[in-house]
Amino acid sequence: MIWGLTWAAIKVGLGDLPPLLLAAARYLLAAALLAIGVRGAGAAFAEGRARPTIVSALLVNTGTYGLLFWGMQHVPSGLSGLVNLTLIPVLLFALAALTGEERPTWHHAVVLAIGCVGVIGLFWARLGAGSDASGLRLAAIVAATVSYCVGSVVARPLVGPVKPLALTMVQAAIGGAALLGLSLVLEPVSRDTLDAFLTPAAIGSLLFLLLLGTIVAYTIYLVLLREWGTMRAGLYAFVSPIIALGTGAWLFGEAIGWLEIGGAALMLVAAAMALLRPWEERPT
Repeated sequence: MIWGLTWAAIKVGLGDLPPLLLAAARYLLAAALLAIGVRGAGAAFAEGRARPTIVSALLVNTGTYGLLFWGMQHVPSGLSGLVNLTLIPVLLFALAALTGEERPTWHHAVVLAIGCVGVIGLFWARLGAGSDASGLRLAAIVAATVSYCVGSVVARPLVGPVKPLALTMVQAAIGGAALLGLSLVLEPVSRDTLDAFLTPAAIGSLLFLLLLGTIVAYTIYLVLLREWGTMRAGLYAFVSPIIALGTGAWLFGEAIGWLEIGGAALMLVAAAMALLRPWEERPT
C-alpha cells in the first residue's frame, strides 16, 4: 500500500523541486531522523561489510532514485509505478538464478521472455509515436529498477548482522549524500529552490516519502529480504502497481493506452509465475 502511494507523492514533490535534490532531501532527512534513536550503525562497516554497505546504498538509493525521479518528470506516475513495481519481481527472479539462490530451469526462461515482451509493450506506443523524450525517461525508470534489484541482492547478506533500521539509516545517509553531490553539480540550486521546500506540496511529499516510504516500508522490505529471500520479498508487486495506477488516474487524470495495459498484464503474469509456484513446497 505504501509503495503504491509513493509515486503520487513523488509526482507532487517534483512540481516544486528538482528531482535529485528532492531525492537527496528524502534520504538525508530520513537518516537524520533515524539517527536520533537507532543504534548499531557501526555493524554495517565491521567485519568486511563496509564495501557491500556502500555499494548497496549507491545502487538502492542513489542510482535508483536519481534515475527514477529524473524519469518521472515526463512519465505519468501510474505508468512509472507500473513499470518499476512489475519489473522488480521478474528481475529478482533472474538475479536469484544468476546468484545460485534459485536453480536455473526452463521456468526462468519463460518468465523472462514474457516479462521482456511486456516491457516492449510498455515502450512501443511511446517510441513508435516518435516520443523520444518520453521513451528515454521510461528507459531511465527501467535502469533505476535494475539498480534497485542488484542493490537488493548486495544488501541481503547485511540484514542479520546489521539491524534493519540501522541499515536503513546508513544506506539513507550514504545514498542521500551522493544524491546531494550530484544535485549540486547537475541541477540549478538557488535561494528560490530552497524556498520551494516550504510549500505545502513539498512538505507533504517529503514527509510521506521519508517517514512511510523510507523508514517504514523499506525497513519492512529488508526484513522480508532476510526472512523470505530476494525473490519472494517481491510479492508486494501484486498490490503496489494497481494502487500506483489507480492513484495516478484519480489524482492527476493520467491515461494509459491499450498497448501499455497489455504490456503491464504480461508483466504481472510473469511476476505471478516467478513468485507463485504451487507445485513447489512453500516455506512456512
